[in-house]
Amino acid sequence: MTQDDEDGGSEGPEPIEIALPGEGPFQLPLCTDLAAVAIGETLAVLQFETMEGQRVDIPIPIGMLLEIKEAAEEALRAAMADRDGSMVQ
Repeated sequence: MTQDDEDGGSEGPEPIEIALPGEGPFQLPLCTDLAAVAIGETLAVLQFETMEGQRVDIPIPIGMLLEIKEAAEEALRAAMADRDGSMVQ
């Protein structure tokens, strides 16, 4: 949730730093909603909205969508198992 800062503006959460090869950290704004998905012959574009209302478009090759689905399912299983205190299957 955002809070007003001393200047009366909205102060959002700190950017997330992700360690990637190369110079400096990559900072990703916190996205709140998947606003749209556009799918072409070889490329999909996932459109998100940040907490500040900015649009973030992420182009992804169609073949990567299955890999993302599998990674998301694995992450969800692990998160649910951790929450429930059970083993990941």
